[in-house]
Amino acid sequence: MNPNQKIDKLTSLLTKHHEYRQTCLNLIASENVPSPLVEELFDERLAQRYGNYNGTDLYQRHYKGNRYIVEIEVYTQELARELFNAAFVDLRPLSGNIAGIATTFALAEPSTISLEVDNGHGYANKLATSPLKVDLQSIPIPWDGVRSNIDLAATISLIERHKPRIVNIGSAVFLFPQPIAELKNAMRQANPESYLIYDAAHVIGLIAGGRFQSPLEEGADVIISSTHKTLAGPQGGMILTNDKSIAERIASTLYPLLMSNHHLSRLPALAGTFVEWMTCGSAYADAIVENAKALGQALLDRDVPILGAELGFTESHTLIPIVDAYGEGGELADHVESCNIIAGAASLSPDVGKSGLRLGVQEVTRMGMTPEDAPDIADIIVDALSGEDPEKVKPKVAELARRFDTHQFTIN
Repeated sequence: MNPNQKIDKLTSLLTKHHEYRQTCLNLIASENVPSPLVEELFDERLAQRYGNYNGTDLYQRHYKGNRYIVEIEVYTQELARELFNAAFVDLRPLSGNIAGIATTFALAEPSTISLEVDNGHGYANKLATSPLKVDLQSIPIPWDGVRSNIDLAATISLIERHKPRIVNIGSAVFLFPQPIAELKNAMRQANPESYLIYDAAHVIGLIAGGRFQSPLEEGADVIISSTHKTLAGPQGGMILTNDKSIAERIASTLYPLLMSNHHLSRLPALAGTFVEWMTCGSAYADAIVENAKALGQALLDRDVPILGAELGFTESHTLIPIVDAYGEGGELADHVESCNIIAGAASLSPDVGKSGLRLGVQEVTRMGMTPEDAPDIADIIVDALSGEDPEKVKPKVAELARRFDTHQFTIN
């Protein structure tokens, strides 16, 4: 192929992707779409520049020519502090995962014990099992599968026994607020020098909208998060705390150990995202939770069991249908994808079942879903789960997807 043909192939693949996704119903719980305003503020020209700085002083830049870049970053931090009522903000992490690794590494000491939700995916476990051979011990937090939440009594017992330096809560299946105050109180008594880290990656938008819980007010020492799931900003990471010493330790870990340049192009878009949440966030968060509950009820009405149904299904953007009656979760996720419904498998506690799907409504809500749409969405999900021919389901999915074509909860 000559150069023009190679470019044509690339642009063709991009076009095919966008056309394909326009015919799909996206229910991935970790994705979202930014508004036209946020997309416009994503400035690739800034990606050509370096903005490295040490510690927490944004003005101590290593490169020249940063006079306005500094002001953009300072302003973006100001907006974040206002939105989340946090004294210190670090926007350098390129992902929520890097935010978690940096925070855990910064606050740990040799032989640190960390209690973590999602053991195997927790940040101390990632560090301890990495080729770095970091001296950390990760202990799984006991989980109440029926309530889809931390088993508080069992976890407090572990805190009293192990006196961990770090307790890391939050979850990739985040249906309900977690018991921050109770855990922090137990930590103070067992080990006053311990830190409670709250992974808000999935629910940070709901926190911004005042609909989930307020981790820093309830006792968390630091919030780690991504910025694109329920928040609908550009992809990246964020760290929030009210403790200056924590902020300084994390800042020293981020640079120069984990990153150099921190992708400046996303900062204006992130600032625009924060302004949107100040303006429209409460309504957006309310709509997300209302839609999730409505879809949960619609699926239950069609005899699809839902994790947490007796507790109101969810208080977040996420639903977990229990799909044992239809097959194995991973295979079902593949089949519903062949029907142009995009979702993921979810592991379940043996107390409730073997296989689940993880559904999120934050993107379809952004694009116009209301509770009145929930029965139609539930119908096509059941069609797909029941093994109906994908070629018969896809036109129904495409017709439904066309309803969700206008950005809501944004600044015009």
